[in-house]
Amino acid sequence: MSYGSAAGVGGLSALWADSNRTFTTLTTPTLAQVNTWLDEVSSVLDSALADEGFVTPITVAGIVKELDLLVNGITKDLVDYSHGSGRFFSERAIEVGVSPFMTVDKELHAWVKRKAVGFELQGATKVGTGRNVATFDML
Repeated sequence: MSYGSAAGVGGLSALWADSNRTFTTLTTPTLAQVNTWLDEVSSVLDSALADEGFVTPITVAGIVKELDLLVNGITKDLVDYSHGSGRFFSERAIEVGVSPFMTVDKELHAWVKRKAVGFELQGATKVGTGRNVATFDML
């Protein structure tokens, strides 16, 4: 399951979509590429959610709206990047050699960690405490 939608990305990317704010086979990127990025970002987000112990994909309507908005925004950033613009194509990012993938991964994990308690209180199913629980061995 992917979060977000090509229509949602189009609503944020009027500059790169067609006059109806829609991606097609004639736009750059194409609708197929936008859908691929939506799937990829959604997969990274599901991994971050699973790291916090959540069962994925999350289907609680209120939470899905937040996830959709997040994935649409990041996919919009990838659309910008494909045109040599946007936050992933900043001079600083290029100088430091920051990978868009690593930026997305880091941001999604931090975002999920911040939202975890709220998601659980809204009804998202958790199967554990996630992998970020400190453990130690007695010597």
